[in-house]
Amino acid sequence: MNHARPSSRAFTLIELLVVIAIVALLISIMLPALGRARASGRSVVCASNQRQLVTAFTMYADDYRGAAMPHLRTSGITRTYWYGQENIATATLDHTQGTLTPYLSAAPGDRSVFECPEQPADSYHTQGSTGSFTSTYGYNAYGLAPNTSGYYELYKQRTLKLAQIDRPSSQLVFADALILLFSGQPSNSALLDPPKLFSPGSGWRENPSPTTAFRHHRPDNGFGLAANARADGSVTHSEHDPDARRFESFGIGSIAPNNDPNYVQHADRWH
Repeated sequence: MNHARPSSRAFTLIELLVVIAIVALLISIMLPALGRARASGRSVVCASNQRQLVTAFTMYADDYRGAAMPHLRTSGITRTYWYGQENIATATLDHTQGTLTPYLSAAPGDRSVFECPEQPADSYHTQGSTGSFTSTYGYNAYGLAPNTSGYYELYKQRTLKLAQIDRPSSQLVFADALILLFSGQPSNSALLDPPKLFSPGSGWRENPSPTTAFRHHRPDNGFGLAANARADGSVTHSEHDPDARRFESFGIGSIAPNNDPNYVQHADRWH
């Protein structure tokens, strides 16, 4: 009696190559979508961070008669910034002692609220005498508390009260920030510098080193959006103005070519 053997058929080389090609095609289709999804997630985290910061900023003002938070306060060997306290003698930075720390929902010392996930640590140089991480968000002390911003020529300018801000939905409080220093490489910046700087006697001039960073993706999958928090508590993503100065290779520039109303409102009243 003859028994028929069950037929078995292996993949031919051509069929295997076709399967591999199909898999590769599917991966190539999915990767950009996955990349956009990851970028969108980082953008959401960044917006959440800045919402915490601007909420803390408002709570600080409520406790201090409506005054905007200082960028820097110096006492003895310590310099207290909004993001932490620097000890000059030991050259260390303590994030648990920053001006905003008591008002943040994050655990004291948790630096993630100060760090944009779209700007990894190996993509910039750390700025500061301690060599420690400060923040990749910039606080707009230049427009809100200029006499605390560290610019000597602004020591006569007054710190604003929140009630003095005419257009809170336009006034920047925090934004993604970087600065391009003399080395030609970007460094992190915890100070949001405007497109124009002020000098007593000579007025306003173009800022050679603006610090707004446009590092988030636009809907068309291109870079060019800066997350920012406004004085009304809102958080949005703004594009770079084509008429404003910009360092193309690093996406650093300004939201607008002029200070008013985003950076310094009523800049014409400065003296």
